[in-house]
Amino acid sequence: MTAKSSSPQEGLVFQPDASLSLQRGINLIVDAVRPTLGPIPRTVAVSQALDNKPPDLLDKGGLIARRISDLPDRDADMGAMLLRQMLWQLYEDCGDGTATAAVIFQSVYNEGLKYIAAGGNAMRLRQCLDECLAIALDSLEEMKTPVAGREQLAQLAECICHDRELAEKLGEIFDFIGEHGQLDVRRGHTRMIEHDYMKGMYWKRGAVSRAMLRGGKEPDRIVMNDAAILLSDLDIDDPEELLPVISMLMRAGAKALLLVGDKFSETVINFILNNKQPDKFRIVAVKTPGGTDDQRRAHLSDMAVITGAIPLFKAAGDTLATTLTPPPVPPRSIREGSATTSRRDAERATYFGQAKQVWVERTMFGLVSDREDQDELTEHLADLLELVEYATDKDAEAFLRERIGKILGGVAILRIGDALPARMDSRIAIAKETAKSLRRALPDGILPGGGVALLACRDALEETLDSDDDSAARAARRILLRALEEPLRAICYNGGLDTAKVAELGGMPRGHGIDIRSGALVDVMDAGIIDVASVLEAALRGGVSSAALALTIDVLLHHKQPQSTYTP
Repeated sequence: MTAKSSSPQEGLVFQPDASLSLQRGINLIVDAVRPTLGPIPRTVAVSQALDNKPPDLLDKGGLIARRISDLPDRDADMGAMLLRQMLWQLYEDCGDGTATAAVIFQSVYNEGLKYIAAGGNAMRLRQCLDECLAIALDSLEEMKTPVAGREQLAQLAECICHDRELAEKLGEIFDFIGEHGQLDVRRGHTRMIEHDYMKGMYWKRGAVSRAMLRGGKEPDRIVMNDAAILLSDLDIDDPEELLPVISMLMRAGAKALLLVGDKFSETVINFILNNKQPDKFRIVAVKTPGGTDDQRRAHLSDMAVITGAIPLFKAAGDTLATTLTPPPVPPRSIREGSATTSRRDAERATYFGQAKQVWVERTMFGLVSDREDQDELTEHLADLLELVEYATDKDAEAFLRERIGKILGGVAILRIGDALPARMDSRIAIAKETAKSLRRALPDGILPGGGVALLACRDALEETLDSDDDSAARAARRILLRALEEPLRAICYNGGLDTAKVAELGGMPRGHGIDIRSGALVDVMDAGIIDVASVLEAALRGGVSSAALALTIDVLLHHKQPQSTYTP
């Protein structure tokens, strides 16, 4: 039985209707994404839910695909959602490459259907496509080159974001901060794109009261030199717990304290603000960074390595009263006088860290370390790098990379300005996506861009041709040879060039391609037309393997009342 695609009843759809329905949905998604490929992309207008809002103009394949859902044709909708899931996952992982993956997927699927309609075996074709994919990926691996230098990073950024001014700033920034350095992208206060660098490392938690920042050289910012640091995730409710701490630090000659805790009562905050002599001893309180208990513990352990402090943890039963408040002094100790006090102060002082400079603002605080012993810091950093290597959850990996960036101390702030708020927000989003790709390029390397690297993979496939191959192997090679041309053809078409120009590359040396802006044949690496190696590999792998899997779908099953969702 075959249910009509518009029917709300549960039903089954068999071949050949199943493949033709999937093809309609796949072609619809790809035709919407294809115009965004290349350095001269066209945009897709997507209406918003509110009638009085103008449509969004998008040029990112993953975002466009995600906005497509609930097609009236339920059979075609299954094909569209199959491709949509792959594109959105690729966009989440890499931030780019979705349009390339889409056109490869479409080419492989459409050509594969012709082979299957002629009597070919879908499972055997899938196996051969996977074998050909491995050959193409090996060819890309051989073409990889490392990326280095401000100019090359800027060229790569421009290939991703197509914004020269933004690309030059990002190239300079990543040349300074490297793979793991921190980059904070913010809204600017002018029409220009500006950037600056910060010493040390910072966390996005500010002073618990704006009044604590008064008295500094800058409004809403306080800087403390040679400050003591007390790290904790404790709830600090009683000012009496702070008095022994303050007394001990003042006896030791300290003039400033950064107090880190999870919560501060209003009484404690008022106690800190009632300090009559901040020039002799100043306290600034900030909340423990992190949105979860695990994140707070992780940030505290990082700050402990940087400052030499011993954190106090709520889960371990630590409190200010039991850990830092001195016990009652016995009579004999009273007679011993200041020697006993000094000894106990020294014991409690091990919990405090030290920083060469501490700065606190309304929304963040930072540290500049002065530790001479770097062995513990180096060991801690090595542990984090190892955890990144084996991380399987992308959110956990991103958090680990953020921690590594803080420890390494490379910090840059990029302020995006524009006359139009909507365009400013768009450039901020593009800057973040481009930064993600640049981080991947630094360890993974680069490849010739503009579809040239994929076109060069054809040579490796042609070398494996064998007259003894069965029909599925020959079909798989033919299908993939065609698919590897598709990104370059789409780039030419979007740039206003005749796709027949691709044929002119036949007699050119390897690595030559088409500069879409001028229409000239150039060495793409010398011309600065480059791609992130890992992104291109992920696009090729996702497009071919997902299409090969889709070719094996024989039956579609519709539920009577499908659950509505907008999650890919």
